Amino acid sequence: MDFSFRLDFDPHEADHRQAADWLSAQPDPTAAVAQLIKVADAGALRLQQWEDLAMLLATELRELRAQLTGQPQAAKSMPETHEDPESARRLDSMFG
Repeated sequence: MDFSFRLDFDPHEADHRQAADWLSAQPDPTAAVAQLIKVADAGALRLQQWEDLAMLLATELRELRAQLTGQPQAAKSMPETHEDPESARRLDSMFG
């Protein structure tokens, strides 16, 4: 089954021109795009892991400070993250 995709590059934007030049220089542009998607997904996963680790470390530091000072730790709720519906829609249309 053949699958094709079309990219609309804006020749007036330097980033678009650079991406078009890079993509046209690839021996297999489809494989190059697939590799970029894999790398971006892996990067997003690693970023999430680092953010989770930073939050755990911050919690442990607050607990340690409370133990060292003898003061009870103030209950701070973690901010909830909400997914942007427009961003989710765009991602779904790109990869869905």
